[in-house]
Amino acid sequence: MELNVNKEENWKFIKDHEQDDPAHLVLKQKQFPDLPLKELVAQIASRQKAKTKLPEWFSEKVWFPPKLSLEQSSSEATAKFKASLISGNCFADLTGGFGIDSYYLSQNFKQSHYIEQQAELCQLARHNFGELKAAIVVHHTESEAYLNTIRQPLDWIYLDPARRGDRNQKVFLWEDCNPNLVALLPELFEKANNVMVKAAPMQDISRAIAELEYKVKEVFIIEWQNEVKELLYLLSKEAVANSEIHAVQLSENGMPIFSFTGNKLTEAESLISFEMPQQYLYEPCPAMMKAGLFKQLAAKYGISKLHPNTQLFTSDILIADFPGRAFKILHSIPVQKKELKKVQADLKANLSTRNFPMPIAQLKKKLGLKDGGDRYLFATTLKDGGKGLLVCDKL
Repeated sequence: MELNVNKEENWKFIKDHEQDDPAHLVLKQKQFPDLPLKELVAQIASRQKAKTKLPEWFSEKVWFPPKLSLEQSSSEATAKFKASLISGNCFADLTGGFGIDSYYLSQNFKQSHYIEQQAELCQLARHNFGELKAAIVVHHTESEAYLNTIRQPLDWIYLDPARRGDRNQKVFLWEDCNPNLVALLPELFEKANNVMVKAAPMQDISRAIAELEYKVKEVFIIEWQNEVKELLYLLSKEAVANSEIHAVQLSENGMPIFSFTGNKLTEAESLISFEMPQQYLYEPCPAMMKAGLFKQLAAKYGISKLHPNTQLFTSDILIADFPGRAFKILHSIPVQKKELKKVQADLKANLSTRNFPMPIAQLKKKLGLKDGGDRYLFATTLKDGGKGLLVCDKL
C-alpha cells in the first residue's frame, strides 16, 4: 500500500504509536486494515532513530526516507556546523538526499536549490520543506543535468557523493562515488565560485586531496558524540600547496567546543620529544587522531610522546584542557600477570592496546583480565622500544 504523506490519519497513527516497538506493531495489520501499516511502522522506526540525530525534524510533521538514506544523512549538529562555514546569495545542493544539509545551508542564502535523482526523496523533500517553511526549490534530476541549466555562477555548490558501489558496497575513492567528483570538478568551477564536499570519515585525506589535484583550501574533520562523523573539503579553483586541516569537536547542538588547525608541511618540519611515562597520560580525541597533527598538538600543549609510533602522550603537569582523554598514571609495569596482580589484585580493568603486537583478546587471556571497574590499562610500546603496561585512573 502506498504511503500518502498528506493523509491526516497516517500522521495520527504515527504520533499515537511513536513509543511502541516497531517489531510488534508491524504484526497488527488486521487491527488497522485501512492503513499502510508496513510503511507507517517504518516511519516510526526511523523517527525513533532520528530523535537524537535530528531533534528539530523529529518535533515537526516531517516524513522520513528509506533506512539507507537516513543512515547516510547528516545529523542536525553537523549540518548546522556546515551552515556556519558558508553564506551568500544562491547555492545548490547537488546530492539532496533527505535534505538535512539543504535545509540548514539554505538559512544563509537568499536562493536555495535541492537536486535529487530519486523521485521518492524529492516528494519527501517538497513535503518536509513545506512543513519547515523553507523556501527551497526541489529539482528532480541528476546533478550533471542540473549543472547544464546554470547560466550565472552560483555562490556555492555543495555535494555529498554517494559512497555505495554498484553492489551496495562502501567505496572511498572520489572516482568510485556518484557523482564522480574528479570528473565533475572542472564543470563545478565553471558553475560556482565556491565548492564544499562532504566525505566519509574513513577516507584517506592525503589521497583525497591528491585525487583532486590539490585543489583543496581547507579540510574539516568533524567529531560529534565522540566519533568522527564526516570530512568536509572546501575546494579551490587553483592548486593549493598546503591545505589547512581543522579538527573540530561539536557539542550536542552543533557548536564547536574544540578546534585545532594545522597542516601537513608544518607537521613534517616540526620536532617532538619522546619520554618514558611521566605523571599523566593523554589520548587524543578522534578528530585529532584522524588529523594526524601530533607534533603540532604536542608543541601546543607542551607534552611528549611515548614512542614515534605510539599515539599516546605524557607530561609531569596535568593539562586540564587537553582535547581527548586524560589519565593519572599509577604504575608502569612489565606486561606480566604476576606484576599486574601486585598492583591490581582483582585483575579487573578496562584494557586498551596502542602500538602493541598482541591482539587485545589474546592479551586479556594472558593477563587473566576481567573487563570492568574504574581502572584503565594501556599496553603499549615505550620510548626505549620496550613493551609496558600503564595502570591508570581516568581523570
